[in-house]
Amino acid sequence: MTQPFLLKHTLLVAALAAIYPLQAIAAVSAGVAQFIAGDVNVRRPDGRTDPLLKGKDLESGQAILTGPNGRAQVKFSDGGLISLQPNTEFKIANYVDQADSKADRFLVDLLRGGMRAITGLIGKRNHNNYKVTTTTATIGIRGSGFNVAYNPDGSLGVTTELDAIEVCNAGGCVGLTAGESVRVLNATDAPVRTNVKATIPTPDPVREVVTVGDQVKADGKAKVVEVVTTVETPAATPKPLNSGTFTNLKVVAAGYFPGTSGPASFGVVPTVAPTVASSATLDNDKLTTFTTSGNVFTPSVTNGVSSAGSIAGGDFIGWGTWTNASKNSAASVANLHYIVGQPTTTMPTTTGILTYTLIGQTPVTSYNTSTNTAGASGTLTSASMSVDFINSKLGVNIATSLGSITVANVITISGAQFSYSSGTGIFVDGFFTGVNANRAGLVYTGIAASPPGSFSGAAAFKAP
Repeated sequence: MTQPFLLKHTLLVAALAAIYPLQAIAAVSAGVAQFIAGDVNVRRPDGRTDPLLKGKDLESGQAILTGPNGRAQVKFSDGGLISLQPNTEFKIANYVDQADSKADRFLVDLLRGGMRAITGLIGKRNHNNYKVTTTTATIGIRGSGFNVAYNPDGSLGVTTELDAIEVCNAGGCVGLTAGESVRVLNATDAPVRTNVKATIPTPDPVREVVTVGDQVKADGKAKVVEVVTTVETPAATPKPLNSGTFTNLKVVAAGYFPGTSGPASFGVVPTVAPTVASSATLDNDKLTTFTTSGNVFTPSVTNGVSSAGSIAGGDFIGWGTWTNASKNSAASVANLHYIVGQPTTTMPTTTGILTYTLIGQTPVTSYNTSTNTAGASGTLTSASMSVDFINSKLGVNIATSLGSITVANVITISGAQFSYSSGTGIFVDGFFTGVNANRAGLVYTGIAASPPGSFSGAAAFKAP
């Protein structure tokens, strides 16, 4: 071959590589299957399915399917780990690891089954880049390890093992710290706090045969080691949620009477102070009706339900929205936000200012006073509560997409409850629950700038 021909050949190869760079570069590996047991397959974007072998690279867009006795563990390029349980379908929807907090992505789907996760560098660089999507909720992280699994009844269990996560769906968001759990009943009701950890199915014992390096036995055959995987004890079936009719629960609510001159915030209607309801009925943590001062409130559509604690434990608090409801089977009530729970019996005497942080909320709604109708919906972007137990005062900071409420430490605490009215359309009403008032809930009504009117919602908090 002559020198000129070699030069032309080299230039041609370089030109083709420049024109078709994608064909010259192999697909980037998202991670590697570092443990496989039982029936485990990988499904490619084109629909082809092949057995997944230990050491096999995995790419963005591929899905892993485990059979009744199948398990898999994937180590991702950012150091994150995913452990998949039997009967699981898990998809790597969009994975990008460029060591760039803006470009990185860890977006995966859990369509059935269960998994354990340990966050890698992508989630640590930018929390918003890490999401696990299920059929009923999306899980975000704050640098964490967590378990998530579908229950036999179709609900979803989520438990935090390290740091913190946030579980969200159309009904609202619930933040969890290490050791806390939620149960997601469906895609519209907000996650419900529970003391039951996520149920992770376990397989029968698995035996794996491993060759030990290049060692051989006396007969010249390769030396092998048989490894028996220990079977974990399955988690208990989730216990029933709080249900029944009670006469010792406190209820505070904020809502609107459509067609009237504006918002109404009430516990004892039509005042703003929370009260102990003469009767309140819960159905799986949902407040289905309550009676106060002879007035009976019943919903027709319930949304955004969640809770913390339990009736049996004496620290129950729940929150939610009745999109439509009735008062005494006649008057129409719209977007009624409520807090229901067991008030603290003994208030703490802690010195200094304590800052309570948000653990759950309802979707923000609004009322248009120019048309006397429900207005646009909004979101709660942040909320906190500062408490001075020595002087029985507290303050709140609530920011929503429709407006904000900022009240310094001037709200009076009376017993376990507190109430505030600015006289200009701002209301805050709530109470403390749990041992040493370790939780609190409130409803709020603020002034919306555009269109003219008000916005309302409910929020739950926990002590530091």
